[in-house]
Amino acid sequence: MRLATYSPVQWLRRWLFWSHRWLGVLTCLLCAMWFFSGLVMLYVPYPAWRDAERLSALPRLDAAKINVTPGEALAAVNLARVPTVFRLEMWGDEPVYRIVDFGKPTSVSALDGRLIASVDTNAAAERLQRIFPDSPVSHARTIQQDQWTVSGLFSPHRPLHVFELADGLGTEIYVSSKTGEIVQNTTRSERVWNWLGSVPHWIYFTVIRSDPPLWRQVIMWTAGPAAIGAVLGIWIGVLRMRLRKRYASGRITPYRGWMRWHHLSGLAGGVFVVTWLVSGWLSVSPLGLIGGLSIGPDDLARYYGAGRPAFVATLPTLRAAVDADTKELSFSWVEGAPIIIADDGAAKRVLDAGSGEAADLAEQRLKTAAAVVMPGANIASVQRLDAPDLYWFSHLAQRPLPVLRIMFDDPASTWLMIDLTTGRIVGALAHGDRVYRWLFGFVHQYDLPWLLERPLLRQALIWLLSMLGMAVSLTGVVLAYRMLRLR
Repeated sequence: MRLATYSPVQWLRRWLFWSHRWLGVLTCLLCAMWFFSGLVMLYVPYPAWRDAERLSALPRLDAAKINVTPGEALAAVNLARVPTVFRLEMWGDEPVYRIVDFGKPTSVSALDGRLIASVDTNAAAERLQRIFPDSPVSHARTIQQDQWTVSGLFSPHRPLHVFELADGLGTEIYVSSKTGEIVQNTTRSERVWNWLGSVPHWIYFTVIRSDPPLWRQVIMWTAGPAAIGAVLGIWIGVLRMRLRKRYASGRITPYRGWMRWHHLSGLAGGVFVVTWLVSGWLSVSPLGLIGGLSIGPDDLARYYGAGRPAFVATLPTLRAAVDADTKELSFSWVEGAPIIIADDGAAKRVLDAGSGEAADLAEQRLKTAAAVVMPGANIASVQRLDAPDLYWFSHLAQRPLPVLRIMFDDPASTWLMIDLTTGRIVGALAHGDRVYRWLFGFVHQYDLPWLLERPLLRQALIWLLSMLGMAVSLTGVVLAYRMLRLR
């Protein structure tokens, strides 16, 4: 038959089958890797030095050594805006202020007021040994980045001092050369399993991830074609399926052998494969399809009521805020009034910085403070959340409760989340963030709160769907190998 005799429908079918076949050849092995590595990630997440670990490792604050007020520490840093982090903690046997100005960290000694601009390996080792007194600490190397610190979040702390902990777990601690604080830790087990989990799953190889635009393009041009191939596969699978006028022996598929299993597994798990691949593609917001919202310095200044930040608290008040269990004092403002938040790792106490008495964080006061965050917009409604809901819950990150949800009538339909315990802004969700929550969080991670509360059920569901995805992918790998071998 000559090419000119094909009808448009025949041409479409030929291109449909041809496109699916070759997209499958290019991506089936990649998809199999994604499903396997996703199952590993279900049990071993990417290494991170989380806030709970940081608090647990901190020694109790020594009030007698605090000789510098928060206001003096702010003046030493000379900030022109409200910092995103402002806390006092122990660094070895010395109290220090940790001040972060939208990603730029600075430390000030609360002992003598000096700026801590750099920390050498000896000083870092001495203080680490106080944190881990039962495990000898040794300096391993000083690096700019490695596989576990490739993210730009570590850039303000580079170079990083890496120490080995003789704890039998192969623990490595990464310490900032700028501030001396711990910024990352890994164990031997985490490193091994992440080479089978997060690293291949996210295509997080250092040479690629260290170039964010390149990494984003790699994700787009691997997950995107794979998703298209999967959509075409569902189309073909439905075209070739017969439920009424069946094939010989009552079969619903015309295929045999590996093709038969590929067809049947695709019919059973194709929709999951497509939604999973598309949500992975959307995770890097291709073409700017899904935009999020971040709180900027001007927004913080309006909420806290502190234009150029100042913090008035006397040393007696500051020392009195430290009880026998306090590990950290952090500092904030409510309508311009400074407050001190004392944290022992289990509970928080919020004090007025002027009087030292319990601070007034009434809901109406926080609502009034929030009303000025979005210029030109009004508060549409206010909700108090005492339990997780579909948009505010703890999964990979711990989110505080109770919170006040302030909903604005601005074009982005912004929701502002305020911690009712501390009065701080702890999150902001625009319409795009809430769409992303469903297109990625739900479809890719199955993170509904009621499922997260039933981890065994969630794991069983993810295993079932992942096995279907693996079946589609691995049968595709066999078929691709056979086709390439014949050619």
